Amino acid sequence: MDEPTYPFTLPRTEVRYQFQSVSSQKRTQKVVLFTETERPEVYNLALLDVLETGVLSDITVTDNKDMRTVRATTMRITANFLGSNPHKIVTFTGTDDRRTRLYRILLSRELALIQQAFVVLGEVNHYIEIFQPNRPYSRFYTLKR
Repeated sequence: MDEPTYPFTLPRTEVRYQFQSVSSQKRTQKVVLFTETERPEVYNLALLDVLETGVLSDITVTDNKDMRTVRATTMRITANFLGSNPHKIVTFTGTDDRRTRLYRILLSRELALIQQAFVVLGEVNHYIEIFQPNRPYSRFYTLKR
């Protein structure tokens, strides 16, 4: 084709990590996806299952009885992402109130360990503050210490 073209770019707006959740019954492909938000320094973290159709889902329940391992893997991936992107901020929330509450409980339980490497913030009523255990946040933020 000899037609003129417009210049274009391929912006890098997401980073994708993959791993498998394994039980005696099944293997589930998982994806941790960091997607740039409207603010280039802030990336949204999504933990997703890859369905048999190849579609990514954040509402499925894997039920492989390996939540601790999946959580630890996701934390390690987040550390890797922030290690490679030390000036970025990672934000996340649950797909529903139950999952957001679960994330708050897990952060509260592991806070001392997490705070060795990261600053953890919580959002309540559109106000962002230093994370306090058991406070009802709607969204969480982590950044490299």
